[in-house]
Amino acid sequence: GIVTFPNFGFWRCRLQVALQGLMPVAKTLPYQWYNTPNVHLFTIRDFEELCRSKRIDVLQRMVLDHAHRPWQGPRLWPNLLGEIALYRLGRA
Repeated sequence: GIVTFPNFGFWRCRLQVALQGLMPVAKTLPYQWYNTPNVHLFTIRDFEELCRSKRIDVLQRMVLDHAHRPWQGPRLWPNLLGEIALYRLGRA
């Protein structure tokens, strides 16, 4: 299966919560917290932990920018620097 989601661990999201004390509103998270169709906000790391616990294989992961382009930066810290995540999943 294919899964994509906005990464709540993205540094801009973290910074907005830290500095303003408010849930972020951005291109990838365009709703107020009380009016969102996204019931569960989570991070890349949260999702990968869920996959491990449910024995779901991550076949491929792409970290994307706000325009859904592959992240061209270093592969270091995808949870902090990746704005959107795209996964291809399978079962063992």
